[in-house]
Amino acid sequence: MTNGDIARIFERIALILELRGDENPFRIRAYERAAQNIENLSMHLSDVYRDGGIKELKKIPGIGVDLALKIEELVTTGKLAYMKEVENKVPIGLLKLLEIESLGPKKTKFLWQKYKVKDMDDLVALMHSGKLLKEKGWGEKSIANVLAGVERHGRSSGRVLLPVALETAEELVSALQKSKLCDRIEIAGSLRRRRETVGDIDILVTSKKPEKVLDFFTTLPQIENVIARGPTKASVHLLSGLQADLRVLEPDVFGAALHYFTGSKDHNVQIRKIGISKGVTISEYGVFKGTAKAKGKLVAAKTEEDVFRTVGLAYIPPELREDRGEILAAASGKLPNLIEEKDLKGDLHMHSTFSDGSASIEAMAEAAKERGHEYIAITDHASSMGMVKGLKTTNIKEFLKSIERARKKVPGIQILAGTEVDIGPDGTLYLDDDILSQLDIVVASVHQYFKQSREEATKRLVKVLKNPYVTILGHPTGRLLGKRDGIDVDMEVVLQTALQTGTWIELNASPDRLDLSDVYLKRAKELGVSIVIDSDSHSIRGFNYRFGIMTARRGWIEKEDVINALPWKKFEKELAKRKKATP
Repeated sequence: MTNGDIARIFERIALILELRGDENPFRIRAYERAAQNIENLSMHLSDVYRDGGIKELKKIPGIGVDLALKIEELVTTGKLAYMKEVENKVPIGLLKLLEIESLGPKKTKFLWQKYKVKDMDDLVALMHSGKLLKEKGWGEKSIANVLAGVERHGRSSGRVLLPVALETAEELVSALQKSKLCDRIEIAGSLRRRRETVGDIDILVTSKKPEKVLDFFTTLPQIENVIARGPTKASVHLLSGLQADLRVLEPDVFGAALHYFTGSKDHNVQIRKIGISKGVTISEYGVFKGTAKAKGKLVAAKTEEDVFRTVGLAYIPPELREDRGEILAAASGKLPNLIEEKDLKGDLHMHSTFSDGSASIEAMAEAAKERGHEYIAITDHASSMGMVKGLKTTNIKEFLKSIERARKKVPGIQILAGTEVDIGPDGTLYLDDDILSQLDIVVASVHQYFKQSREEATKRLVKVLKNPYVTILGHPTGRLLGKRDGIDVDMEVVLQTALQTGTWIELNASPDRLDLSDVYLKRAKELGVSIVIDSDSHSIRGFNYRFGIMTARRGWIEKEDVINALPWKKFEKELAKRKKATP
């Protein structure tokens, strides 16, 4: 059981309880909050339990005795009896409907109870029947949104998010390593390229005992059934729903195979074309002198570096292999020196108990300091949404005093006063400029009104970027991976405006956001827009930048492109420049 598996189980329980109309809303929120905290943990729950049992699990924010006992059951047995109990209370097909972006638990419950909708087919039939037009809140636009959501769901089904796939793959790799049957193990495919969604898992190994490796792999507890099995390859369905392929290779051709199976297809096609122009053939078996494997002499295959070298290229990191200019950059010596997690010196977006975080300002500062940060900004929510506490016009002095107390209590780290302020539908911010002017960092983010037209949404963000008190545009599209599309916005206009105003653009490293995406990050870099990589942490265990760094690397980002990769003194000067430009 991975952290992702457990988080998804808790999310599923919360959804089912809401569908059933559970009389205790606090129980639903408890499961939701626990799922969020578990997903952002930097350590495996199985390790936490092994090292300290129930007592240690209870130290995780949002985990009380009841949830700790459920985690214990999951990590020790791989199952949860309570999950089966609640699942039996609703039609299994109904849960799939909750994956549709335009349907939440309340609407799904209404459709189930009044119209007996139990699965996707029932849903589509009802949407086309015209019956809902007489219902309050169900106009033609609402129905069109649901049908569009069904279509998007169909296109994305079969793919899982990068954090889920990688955690699963690393669990398989760990088991193979512990078997002592493999000499070398590498993850390949789109997972190695760190794409934000993954269709399957490819693992390549070398071994002196291929039969035993395949026997071991096909009997792992994570495997539901074996699809195919040969002398050097096995394909399996995992319990998580993914397909995994294991290939056992000879050491002398491992590099060629790793390059081939890493892809992308477009990248490989371009590399093969260069090879042909130089009189060599490139395949999963190696680089051969001549135009066909059977007639040529093997000249390179052992390492990926050898493969690239034979076509006159520097080694291209896997994250860049998408045929988006990396081959030309490698040929001209202009490949980026990609950012690493150790390059980050601070974090400018996090939450404390002043809004919806689970730890005090002091505790967040201590945790950030322990991680090695030189500075942080506490950016508690400023929002009109009633369920979120946070900064209001009436409590700004109280917040600033809390920051001052934390600065005295936690020396050795710079603590900035900030807020994550909601952006209204017309680009107006929840807090007035006179309040924002008292803060060091202002992150402006979209949390509502996701269905605006492209023109409206673009105009909305442009207005925000032109506000001189806004330091950072937070998670710019507002997307939630696998759950909600971001706003439809002309990102070229947004990035050009950010360049003009000097506003920093956030790459939100939360695994369910990874917003801004790699494509737009690359464009931001080309324009010279400054990037901020933040955790959006809501707990002391939430300083997780791993997947944000992966996304940044896919976007060709170097540490010079990232504001919070600057050490404190240099960052302080950059921040002062922003402040000087403010009226």
